[in-house]
Amino acid sequence: MNLSDYIKHHTKKLNDLLDSALPKEAVSPHTIHRAMRYSVFNGGKRLRPLITIASSDYIGIPVDKIIYSLGAMIEMVHAYSLVHDDLPSMDNDDLRRGKPTVHRMFNEAVAILTGDALLTQAFELMGTIGSYKKNGDIVSLLNEFTGALGSKGLVGGQIMDIEKKNVPVDEKDILFIHRNKTAALITFSAVAVPVFFKKQHSVASLRNYGEALGMAFQTGDDIVDYTKGDKEPSIVNVLGIDGAKDLFYEYIDKAKKAIKYEKDGIYLTGICDWIKEGFSL
Repeated sequence: MNLSDYIKHHTKKLNDLLDSALPKEAVSPHTIHRAMRYSVFNGGKRLRPLITIASSDYIGIPVDKIIYSLGAMIEMVHAYSLVHDDLPSMDNDDLRRGKPTVHRMFNEAVAILTGDALLTQAFELMGTIGSYKKNGDIVSLLNEFTGALGSKGLVGGQIMDIEKKNVPVDEKDILFIHRNKTAALITFSAVAVPVFFKKQHSVASLRNYGEALGMAFQTGDDIVDYTKGDKEPSIVNVLGIDGAKDLFYEYIDKAKKAIKYEKDGIYLTGICDWIKEGFSL
């Protein structure tokens, strides 16, 4: 299956799982369930769960309901992080993927609670994953997950991003933000399957892959934002546009090398090329 068909096939399966896992709009309280579904089904690429699926193929674990549930869990957390990132107290964005952000579509209070509900729903889904496979290492998965999300992960990157607005920043600051705000969840996406299935021999290479790809993704995003006139502090301010592009390609190459271009990693390396082509730097 080529990468395009692979993405379409698994995105359909992921969306079906998300649709069944999220409460329907008809379920009371209606507003929060409408907002949750609005934030999840708004045109996202499903990059993170696709990494999880490709990592499963890479280590020879069948892609079944457990893998799709892991991916859906990750996508819920990603959606929560975007809803909160868009809030007036943070980035104060009016649009997300060309559509009104949740706080604009509903209101700020609903947006805050939507993020809270999506994060909680992700942990509920983790519980069902543990029940599907009782000999899976749910404790290690939980520790990995919370580490990626907490004050030493996503939340830590977000607070640093807020604190560094309108003040001088250096390369260390920017890389900390990238590594935590963006790369931490992408790294978890890459290691979730081997951690849960106790395939410890695969964790290191997939962790290196996820970290490098996450850093590449945020570096590319910084470059695109800069070319569109965004004045937020970014890696471009520190390294210049050419230096940032060099770093982006360096990270992409590092991600590919982490899995040694092995045949079983064709979809993981394909995702690297998909990201590279998507940014068109």
